[in-house]
Amino acid sequence: MVVGKKIEEEVQHMVEGIIAGDPSLFLVNVILKGNSGNQKLIVLLDGDEGITIDQCSQVSRELSGLLEETDLIDGKYFLEVSSAGLDFPLQSIRQYHKNVGRSLKIDLVDGSQVSGELKTVEDDKIVLEEKVKKEVITHEINLSDIKKSMVLVSFK
Repeated sequence: MVVGKKIEEEVQHMVEGIIAGDPSLFLVNVILKGNSGNQKLIVLLDGDEGITIDQCSQVSRELSGLLEETDLIDGKYFLEVSSAGLDFPLQSIRQYHKNVGRSLKIDLVDGSQVSGELKTVEDDKIVLEEKVKKEVITHEINLSDIKKSMVLVSFK
């Protein structure tokens, strides 16, 4: 019997193989929830230019076939393949790149929080501009110092 983390790793490899033909797509996360016989496998995808429902459906069909062939998950399970939308934290450097110009709320590992517009992304850090009254404060934040980053929705 294969256990949770191992299943997630195997599914990650499967998905990476499925999306290898489209370099604009990338895997954000694989999450296995629930107990044996009643599990939910969540695959979160994204793309440099976004991702369509059709692309998610195609990955879902191919992944479903591979999962059935390998009998990787014991018992019944529900497979969900979707985009890593605004309700999921940013987890990959590619997600930061695609969100340059948008507002983020960032929880830092030291317990503090900062919000502002994402200006630039480098290999190991981001630059965020926070407007406080009439002043603009520039924050250079190492990716290793980020606990959680969420894109803020703007209704302007």
